[in-house]
Amino acid sequence: MSAKWNFIKSAWGRGQSEDKPQHPWLVDLPLGLLRHVNLDEALTVWLEGLEGQLKSSGATLMLQTDKRLTKVGREGLCHPHANCPWLSSLDDWPDVGELNTCMPCIRMGKHRLACGVRDGHGGQGVLVMEFLYSPRTAQKRQLREVGKVLSETLSLVLDERQRREVALMEERALLSRELHDSVAQELSYLQIRMSRLASVIENPEQASEASHMLKDLRHNVQRAHRQVRELISLSRLTLEGRSLHMALEAAVDEFSRQSRCVFELDNRLPVGCMRAETELQVMHILREALVNVVRHSHAQHVLITLKMLKDQRFEVCVEDDGVGLSEDAEKQEGHFGLRMMRERANTIPAQLTIESKATRGTRVKLIWRAL
Repeated sequence: MSAKWNFIKSAWGRGQSEDKPQHPWLVDLPLGLLRHVNLDEALTVWLEGLEGQLKSSGATLMLQTDKRLTKVGREGLCHPHANCPWLSSLDDWPDVGELNTCMPCIRMGKHRLACGVRDGHGGQGVLVMEFLYSPRTAQKRQLREVGKVLSETLSLVLDERQRREVALMEERALLSRELHDSVAQELSYLQIRMSRLASVIENPEQASEASHMLKDLRHNVQRAHRQVRELISLSRLTLEGRSLHMALEAAVDEFSRQSRCVFELDNRLPVGCMRAETELQVMHILREALVNVVRHSHAQHVLITLKMLKDQRFEVCVEDDGVGLSEDAEKQEGHFGLRMMRERANTIPAQLTIESKATRGTRVKLIWRAL
């Protein structure tokens, strides 16, 4: 993504003189299209802004793929007709950044320029701009740069959307495995224990055993309930194309509202630096660590850091200033989540350390090598 992004910035920079300000409306085009769910709507809005920037009376983008011809922009600017060069043979369409004129339009007194664009995925198109008067040299130069930047942007956006679709499928498959490995197994265990309890509770001589089984059932129901809530919460945070960065910010906001702790997030990892499955496991571990802080630490300040080490390893760390962690915490009833954190770390695979700090509080650190 960075290489294409640098091209976009440099391409527009070449089209500007040094004594004139840069135009962020073009540099920010990729972010605008990536954030918008409907690409056609986003392009339509951007084309309206392009008209004002190039002092054009109309703009229409036509993009031909193997499935359909997409047309966005001003209605009525360019209609299909028998002699329209842009709806006949794709071989006649200009290359990226090249300008052509439409002779039928000139005969009708229309000042229109067609700039070639591509989407990097087999789509071929033209950006048609209409002017009240014959376009000047500066307008033609700017339109050429727009065609190049728009082509790179479309390729970038489609690449990102494909990546998101693959990540979405991976996340759904992972969530399905999580449900099978955690909640489904808990429910099966509860079903067996409930059947046993039904037979024990009818015998007065087994009252103590029934009480013990009831306590065990209550504990497992709470755990299953918690697992379901976490899976629902994580699916909302990490699915629908949202990144780990966004999920972390949402989690910090959530826990800040639930406790009196002051949470500080220092995230230095670049977007998209890890696989979707790794992101989800890291998010699980971080949430579990934050849950333990809120429930058990009595901390006032929590620091969450994510960074890349010099030897190409990732490091994620959660530190608090609470009461610290007892030596047998993982064996205690309220800390069964620590074992789950270790199991999730093994799937990355990553090294997980959970320890009391020398001064005060607990440190949870996760380190693994970038693949």
